[in-house]
Amino acid sequence: MKSHLDNKQWNEYNWEREIRRDEKRISRYFQELPLCMDLPGEEDIIMKKLMAQPDLVPTNADWSGFVFGESFFEDDEDFLIGGDWKQRKGADIFIQLEKIACEWNVIFASELRTANMKEGLSVICLMGKQLSRCADMLGIDTDDMRPLKISLAKRVLADINELVGALRNVRNKQPNLEQKINGFIGHLQNIREKTIDIIDELKNAK
Repeated sequence: MKSHLDNKQWNEYNWEREIRRDEKRISRYFQELPLCMDLPGEEDIIMKKLMAQPDLVPTNADWSGFVFGESFFEDDEDFLIGGDWKQRKGADIFIQLEKIACEWNVIFASELRTANMKEGLSVICLMGKQLSRCADMLGIDTDDMRPLKISLAKRVLADINELVGALRNVRNKQPNLEQKINGFIGHLQNIREKTIDIIDELKNAK
């Protein structure tokens, strides 16, 4: 399938615009999903609605033959990134985020008050988004796609800010979790520094 990801001539700013467009398209998809739930061919209906809106169409993309719900995940965690992913630059960030997400899930299930479940679930979703973003970064291991990797790393920084804000919101609502949440924020600040180092290294690479 031909895709906008085939375009290797883009700079980081081209990719940044496309990533934002992807996020907007995903958001719009989930807005449409409840309206089309259980209808025959619901995926085709939603995709036709999305592709009828110019601001949601991926640049240079050919969507013919695309199936939104096609098999993407497999049991092997190496399927998405590659068998050597733990040796790649930034793998420690993914592993650190994965541990943080697991620890937050434990807190969500055992310590979060019922009144704060919505805020806690928001943190879970943002952590999942971060893990997905980092997996995308690790999946890029060629010099000609360096601008895309830089753009993804910049989005990781923006997402960290959003995640820290969500954690602080929970902390304000449930002060007894202050120490633990401060620990999470400390880990995220460490991840921020590591991500900035990756961006600097990518930009300075010859």
